[in-house]
Amino acid sequence: MNLIPFCDLSRALSPIRNEIDRAIAGCLDQSSFLRGVQTRAFEEEWASFCGQKYAICCNSGTDALTLAATALGISSAMIPANTLPLTGIGLHRGGVKVSIAEINNEGWMLEQCDDAVPVLIYGRIPDPYSPVAKLYDAAHAHGWKPPAKSVAAWSFYPTKSLGALGDAGAITTNDDALAALMRELSGRDDQLHDRRQITSRIDEIQAAILRVKLRYLELWLVQRSEIGELYNKRLSGLGITLSGESLHHLYVVRVTRRDGLMAFLSQRGIGSKIHWAQPLHKISGPWQHYGTYFQAESWCDSILSLPCFPGLRTDEINIICDAVEEYCTNNESGI
Repeated sequence: MNLIPFCDLSRALSPIRNEIDRAIAGCLDQSSFLRGVQTRAFEEEWASFCGQKYAICCNSGTDALTLAATALGISSAMIPANTLPLTGIGLHRGGVKVSIAEINNEGWMLEQCDDAVPVLIYGRIPDPYSPVAKLYDAAHAHGWKPPAKSVAAWSFYPTKSLGALGDAGAITTNDDALAALMRELSGRDDQLHDRRQITSRIDEIQAAILRVKLRYLELWLVQRSEIGELYNKRLSGLGITLSGESLHHLYVVRVTRRDGLMAFLSQRGIGSKIHWAQPLHKISGPWQHYGTYFQAESWCDSILSLPCFPGLRTDEINIICDAVEEYCTNNESGI
């Protein structure tokens, strides 16, 4: 058992447990379980939080990508080789011909083509000078404000910065017609829009829970920022931290002997995870790849996610940093 877990959701949930219980009870009392008042209210609140006009809820972040790609009519897309496979799968299900792009040393796509779908991994924010994309995979980036003319796909998987107590996702947009089309494509019980339609809904109970948790998201984002700053202060001198602005959904370092560090932390009761261990060109999936992806392979061989969640204490961060410093000093592990 880890003395310091990789993620402990109870630390954020325990103080608001009564509010969550009341929200669930309200759905039971009203016999409201799908596409009711809680879903409509959460869609309005999430759209407002994201600085966009509409939010269309669905079953998952993967479905959000499928619905967005279908409604946008995207025929081809380039995604980074270091993303989660579900990015490519979600787009492919929306009729997209998916290709993999090599990344630079900072983990971003090298090719800034018109059909790029940027992935904001770990909650990292795009460079303000980077080209604006039609569609973003923002599953990790709760708190980010999408460009006005862009569409963003979101996941509310339980461990996300804003997580449900099960599966849930959403798409946000400012386009009236696009929002209406995505809502129709997400499926109705009483009519078929066309053959592209899928059944992808959020439960009323999950929407009610997300409404409660959304009231605390700003606080949790501040806590994540403070955790990231503490890590940076302790670890930046080792040359293992990632550069650029981040919302710190995950706190990730890069070390040459990553598996050794992971084992070293585990021996000391410290949880860690890899996001993700294999680049897409090494995984069988619905995407095309060409040539070599040396940077993506190096990235996936060296990344390690350290504990980063609301409620993680300063003394725990110091214990983690002590262990990382000890390992890196003895193993010359900086990238």
